[in-house]
Amino acid sequence: MSATPSAKPKAASTVRDTAPKEAATAKSPVESSSATSAPDGRPALQALLRTALPDLVLEGQGLTGLSAALTQAHEAWGLGLRHVVHEVRQEDGGALALYADGARVGGVQDSPEQLAATYATMQAQDEDGRSAWAVLPEGHRVKLEGGTRQVRVLVEDGRDFESHWAAHTGGISIRTGRQGEDLWVEVFRAVDGRNLVQDAAWEVVERIKDRALRRELQRRAEERGILGAVLSARSESIGAVLKQSPSLHFTINAAVMHTRERSLEAWRTLQKEALATLESAQAAQINRLVALLGSNTPGR
Repeated sequence: MSATPSAKPKAASTVRDTAPKEAATAKSPVESSSATSAPDGRPALQALLRTALPDLVLEGQGLTGLSAALTQAHEAWGLGLRHVVHEVRQEDGGALALYADGARVGGVQDSPEQLAATYATMQAQDEDGRSAWAVLPEGHRVKLEGGTRQVRVLVEDGRDFESHWAAHTGGISIRTGRQGEDLWVEVFRAVDGRNLVQDAAWEVVERIKDRALRRELQRRAEERGILGAVLSARSESIGAVLKQSPSLHFTINAAVMHTRERSLEAWRTLQKEALATLESAQAAQINRLVALLGSNTPGR
């Protein structure tokens, strides 16, 4: 959805080192949002946030920690809502819900499709799918010039600023800014959830060692699509898991790195780390779907 912002966005809430410090490996590559055995729906929230933070464990986290994890997840999802204050609140009855700038987005046990649709109404994107919302209020945006002289001045001066998006290699775009002591670099490359699943399904077929089965699945792919071909070769229940999986609706499109330093060298390091993080995270999300689709598939 492309749109032009019609209202002044709010300043982003700065989050540094706010991710929950405890972490554990996920028990399954992709968790269904139907895992809601806890009364407050915490397993569903964990499944949602693990699309961005795969090793996240929410057990023992209070509302402040949950809200911080949600904010961090938004930085990875790249929905363009960094100017919004994201919160997890506990409602009457004890259930958890997501809020954006004080407005209710939905309960954590709502379907990922519902939650994604609500967040989509808040987005404003340019023709390249990048957020048209600024992170900072009006009056701080600049267009980056070539070379490093301008960046050095902006970084070392210590004043608030935010750049417009600039194209990078490999379909990636970059913007950078400062708010208070927080200097950040954001990199973005859009990934569609359904295309992601299709790519994962093709990867599953390519990894099948049985050549006859591989050729048969390629033939079936011509008739019913690659995902249908893979599902036909194994338990059909995986289709229900994928339908409920947050990974179809919440994909990693961005990486944001922060520092409190004020040097060009620190800024360059941020940019390198953000680019490497995005590349690694986007590759990892495909691998998680490949593992899910490939389990119990014959010929592997």
